[in-house]
Amino acid sequence: MTTRSPWERFQAGEEPRDLRGDVLTSWRRSRISGVDPEHVDVPYVETELDTAFARVAVPIMSGMADLLVGDSSCLALADERGSVIWRWVSEPMLRDTLDDLSVIEGFCFDEEFVGTNGLGTSLETGTLAVVRGDEHYVQRFHDVTCVAAPVRHPVTRRTVGAVNVTCRVADTSSLLTVVVRKLVEEIHAALLEHATLRERRLLDAFLDAQRRSGGPIAVVGDGVLITNAAAGGLGLDRLDLWDEVRSCRTDGTTIGLPDDLTARVELVRAAGTTAGALLTVSGPAATAPAVRRAPAADPWSAATTRAADLAAAGPVLVRGEAGTGKATVLADALGPSTVLDAATHGVDGAAAWTGRLRDAVRDGSPLVLRHVELLDPAAARTVAAVLTGPAARPPLGLTATVPDGGSPGPSVPVLCDALGAATVTLPALRSRPDDVVRFARAVLRDRGGGLAFAPDALAVLRRHRWPGNLAELTRVVADAAADATGPVVTAAALPADVRAAATRRTLTPLERAEAQVIETTLQAHGGNKSTAARELGISRTALYSKIRSYRI
Repeated sequence: MTTRSPWERFQAGEEPRDLRGDVLTSWRRSRISGVDPEHVDVPYVETELDTAFARVAVPIMSGMADLLVGDSSCLALADERGSVIWRWVSEPMLRDTLDDLSVIEGFCFDEEFVGTNGLGTSLETGTLAVVRGDEHYVQRFHDVTCVAAPVRHPVTRRTVGAVNVTCRVADTSSLLTVVVRKLVEEIHAALLEHATLRERRLLDAFLDAQRRSGGPIAVVGDGVLITNAAAGGLGLDRLDLWDEVRSCRTDGTTIGLPDDLTARVELVRAAGTTAGALLTVSGPAATAPAVRRAPAADPWSAATTRAADLAAAGPVLVRGEAGTGKATVLADALGPSTVLDAATHGVDGAAAWTGRLRDAVRDGSPLVLRHVELLDPAAARTVAAVLTGPAARPPLGLTATVPDGGSPGPSVPVLCDALGAATVTLPALRSRPDDVVRFARAVLRDRGGGLAFAPDALAVLRRHRWPGNLAELTRVVADAAADATGPVVTAAALPADVRAAATRRTLTPLERAEAQVIETTLQAHGGNKSTAARELGISRTALYSKIRSYRI
């Protein structure tokens, strides 16, 4: 009789007693996260490789690599999310193995994505993690051993990354733990030596400003954002702020912030270089935080007003991506309505569905036809004939789900031309990061309980692309609120795929436009990258690179 391994027993639903407790706990977390134990594709995350942490740690890692030449081992450095930012491998065969396992710069080993592994588990637990062979949750990693430990900044106490040593299972040695501990110790000392002046200058600038002002202030630097209570709820994004500040050359520059706020920049210098900046925030929300302002105009409110005006004169079509709130806009514009969904036309049969349409027209109540892009041209002509018949037509709204910048298909123009329908277009949420914050706060407020978002949560929400638009945002915020254990919803309460946006840089307007063109072209070609690349006039390699870079 063959004895099953602890991994096999766990996957069969048992709780192995002969397994280390920390590994079993990690396996449970991995199962809850939905990681596939048979195989997982390690996600690629756009990662900044040249960080202050990397500049300090890489020379130390390289020095250790010189001592390990001849051993079958790999040294890796990761950022605070578990994305590899540097790697060294002692010999070609092990390098090939690790390439196959995606132990390469830019790939993220967060435990929620990859299951139990050295880097991800050490960052999850905040302690040294030793994961040997089949202690990895995912089977494809069973041939290697990983030892990793997190690195905390000696001043801020934030976890800034992790170091990792990997070898084949047969080469596992207790010396791996010694190597990792030594690397962490040396990197910690080097961070203290290199960062003390910069970090202390930033902290001193913050404390001095806090004594002088009761208004919102923040200090931003490379990897640092310090705010007082007044600025903590403004949704300031460290990466966006640092990008703005790095382009400033003189004191007194004014930069724009979300919600019509501005900030005066005072550069903080250390050792002759710019260490960061002190931001003094001003604007309506900053000067009168206790007074609730009327909501700022947004495309959705404007669309509702326009749809109501147009519906008074004739049919109106509201178009936009899935989840952008098309039906909600029409419900607000038309009031209580009869709703027919074209998605059921083929299931119910043309005769039955058209019969319900005629009944709705005779009833005279406002009528909403959803998903009219799903009708074929013949059905669209039949619907148009019913709606333009002798019976008095009720107030009419239609919705069409269309990719941002894409074509609605042949049926929508048939209906709009026959009915003389006006069109209102709703934007994709990813193009409105300020509105993301406003909607998220509104959803959280409607949930009750006095909950508020932490700044790190607001920054993550602003950076996520929201492919599901308002519907996805509403679900994410509602779930985070339901799971909240205190009055503040932090980034940790958001789903892993949303939190991954924290590591993503903000695209420039030109990059956003290019990403939208690529996305629309891919949709038009059914996801076929070869034909999409030909239409775009670029190589497949260039297309793959842009897909990874823009996170399409």
